[in-house]
Amino acid sequence: MSEQNLINQIKDLIFDTENIAWIGSADGKLAMSWEEFDCRFSQVNHDPEEVTQELAIDLVIMMKDGTWYERNYQGDWQHKRVPHLAINYRPFTYVSEADSPNGSWPWSTLEELNDVEEVAQ
Repeated sequence: MSEQNLINQIKDLIFDTENIAWIGSADGKLAMSWEEFDCRFSQVNHDPEEVTQELAIDLVIMMKDGTWYERNYQGDWQHKRVPHLAINYRPFTYVSEADSPNGSWPWSTLEELNDVEEVAQ
């Protein structure tokens, strides 16, 4: 991967930057407005694959609707939302691939692990 301008990367990710509430640390102890961030860091270029150019791991982009963007360990931005309890939620039986009768495959979800009818024995 090659170097990218941080501000252009964010503008490509978030088309309407007016929806950004603030940018800062995930714990909220360090923060600034989008306008201040844009001005302050307009010359920052980084290569997500280069460790010496890596951005702070706790850098988040907080949106006005309560969602946020955070970076994963590959350096990609992910849009996150606070989970909500569904009206028709149901309990589950399995939490690991080793215990589920569905077998085992990497990165299974709770729904995949529990989407079976148990056979009475």
